[in-house]
Amino acid sequence: MTNPATIPYRSELDGLRAIAVLAVLGYHAGYNDFAGGFVGVDVFLVLSGYLITQQITVAQSAGQFQPGLFWLRRARRLLPAIVPVLILSALSALILKGDGAFREFAGHFLSAGFFFSNYQFLAEADYFARASDTNLLLHTWSLSLEWQFYLVTPLLLMALGQKGTRVQLLALFLAAILSFALAETLIRTDRGSWAFFGVLPRYWEFALGGCIALVPRLPGPGALYRLLGLTLILFPVVSYSGGLFPGLGAAMPVLGTCFLLIAPDQRIDPFRWLLSTRIVTWIGLRSYAIYLVHWPLFVSVTPANMGNSEGPLSVALVASIILGHLIFRYIELPIRNGARFKPIPAMLRYGGGVLAGVLAIWAIMFSPVAHALRTSLPLAPVRTALTEIDSARTAYFVLQEQLNSGGVATARICSFDDIATRDAMLDCLTSGPEPEILLIGDSHGRDTLAALTLAYPEQPFAMLHQSSCVPASYVRGASICFPDLEAILDTLAEQEALPPVILSARWLAGEHVHTARVITQLATLETPLLIIGPGPTFSEPLETVAIEVGLDGAALADLPGLGSDRLAFNAAAVSDELQGWASDEGAGYIDRFGFFCPDEYCEISRDGDLLYFDEQHLSLPGLTLYAAFLNEAPALQRLISVR
Repeated sequence: MTNPATIPYRSELDGLRAIAVLAVLGYHAGYNDFAGGFVGVDVFLVLSGYLITQQITVAQSAGQFQPGLFWLRRARRLLPAIVPVLILSALSALILKGDGAFREFAGHFLSAGFFFSNYQFLAEADYFARASDTNLLLHTWSLSLEWQFYLVTPLLLMALGQKGTRVQLLALFLAAILSFALAETLIRTDRGSWAFFGVLPRYWEFALGGCIALVPRLPGPGALYRLLGLTLILFPVVSYSGGLFPGLGAAMPVLGTCFLLIAPDQRIDPFRWLLSTRIVTWIGLRSYAIYLVHWPLFVSVTPANMGNSEGPLSVALVASIILGHLIFRYIELPIRNGARFKPIPAMLRYGGGVLAGVLAIWAIMFSPVAHALRTSLPLAPVRTALTEIDSARTAYFVLQEQLNSGGVATARICSFDDIATRDAMLDCLTSGPEPEILLIGDSHGRDTLAALTLAYPEQPFAMLHQSSCVPASYVRGASICFPDLEAILDTLAEQEALPPVILSARWLAGEHVHTARVITQLATLETPLLIIGPGPTFSEPLETVAIEVGLDGAALADLPGLGSDRLAFNAAAVSDELQGWASDEGAGYIDRFGFFCPDEYCEISRDGDLLYFDEQHLSLPGLTLYAAFLNEAPALQRLISVR
C-alpha cells in the first residue's frame, strides 16, 4: 500500500471537514442559519472520493496497490470509532424505545455495524415510517455509502490502470454523468428515497472528487478559487429551502468542494490560512468521530421529536464535540497509529472481532436477556407507554396491508403514489365492480376507506389516492398533487362511469382551498357528493405525550385527551369552511372533527384503547369507533342510497 508520505498533507482539507461537520450539526440542532446544513454530507462525499482515488492511483503508479490491504485499512479507519457509538445507541434504545421500535433498532444496529444501513433505511422508507429524528443510527447511511464506494472504485481503477490515468479519469467522469442522470431521473419520478440512499445515484459525488484527484491543480489565483468554493458551499448551508435533492440541489456544494480541492497552494491566500487555523483543523481532524456521535446524542435528548428543541440540542452539540475528541484521542489514534494494529493478521483479528461482537449483540436484542434487562432498567413506565403506541401501529399496518393487497374484497385503491399516467389511472378506476362509491383523498382518506369497509361491508368502494395531498390538482413542494384530477373526473362522467363521490383528507389549513374548484366541478356534473371534514392533527408525535405520561408513572390510554393548544392547525375553522362550501353546492357534509373533539379536548383514548398511533392517523380501535360514527351518519346513508 502507498506510503502516506508520498501524498502531501493539505491542512486546509481538515478545515473543509470542519465546515462540513459543523454545517451538519447546526442543521440537526435546528438553527435557522443552517437551513441547508445537510449539504455538509455532500462535501464529505466529494472529499472522500478525492482522497481515496488519490491514495489508490498513487499506490498504483508505485506498483504497490493491493486491494485486500486497502479494504482492511479502510475497515481499520471506519470500525473503531463506530463501536462506542453503537454501544451508546444500544443503551439509549434499551431505555427509551418501546418494544416495536426496539426491534426495529436491532435491525439498524446490525446494518450500521456491517455498513449497509443505507439500503436498510431505503427498505423502510414509507409514508407511515417512524419519524426520521427518532432513528438513533440514521446518520450511518452516509458511512455505508462510503464503504460501498471503497468496494467498487478500486476494482474500476485497477481494471483501467494499465491504460493510464486519462482512461481512469474518463471512466470516473462518465460514471459521474450516468450517476447524476440516474439521480435526476429517480427524483423526477418520485423515487427520491432511492436517489438519497442508493450508492449508484450518489456515486457522482464521489466520482467528481476522484476526477479532481486525477488532474493537475489549477494555475492562477488560489484565493479566488477558494473564495468561490467556500461561497458555493456556504450559500446553500445558510439559504437552502428545498428543491430536487440530491441531484441538482447538491450541485452547488459539490462544485464548491471541487474548486477548493483543485485550487493551487499560494503563499498569500487568506482563505487557505483560514481553513488551516489550529481550531478549525482541530475540529476537522475529529470530524468523523464528532459526526458519528452527534446524532445518537441528539435523538437521545429528544427521543420523540427534535422540533423546537434548540436548547437541549445545543447542549448535545457541545457534548458531541467533547465526546468526538475523546473517541478520536483514545480510540481512533491509538488504533490508526499503533504498531500492533497494522499487521494484516491483527487487522483481520480485531476487525473480525468487532463484527462478531455486532452480530452477538444483535442476537441478544431478540433474546429473553434483553427483555429482562429492559424490564429492570429505569423509565419502565415510559417504555410501556411507547409500547402501547407500537402495538397500535402494528395493528393498523395489518389492516392497511389487507387494503393494499386486495384482501378487502369491497375496497380498491388506485394511487398516484404508484400510477404515473392519466390513462393508467382511468384504467384502474374503471376496472372494478359496479355500482361503486369513489373516495378521493390522502392517508386520512385511506383511514376513511378502512372505516367505510367496516361500517358498510357489502358496499364496494374505490379510492383515488395520493399521499399528503388534498383532493385537487396543485403543486406541492417539488411534486404535483392529483395530476389531471379534473380531466379524470370529466372523462369518467363522459363515460357514464363517475359514481357518487366522497372527499376525505387531512385538509391541512391553506391547502384545503385548492379543492373548492373540484367541489364546484362535481356539482356542475351533478354528481352526488359527500365531504368528510378533517380530524385532529396534533402538533407533536404521540410519543411525546407518551413520554410525558410515562414520566408521571401513568398509562397513555388513561389520558382523556389533548387540548386545542396541542393541535397542528385550526381544524375546526377548516371544517366550518368546508361545510360552507358543501352547503353552497348542495353536497353532504360529515363533521369528523366535532366527533373526535366534542368539547375542549380531542380524545386520544376511549375505554382504555388508544385512538391514534401517531399524531394524526387512527388506530384500529379509532377506526372501529369512526366506522360506528359513519354507519349512523345520515349524509352517508343518503349517498349510498342513490348510488
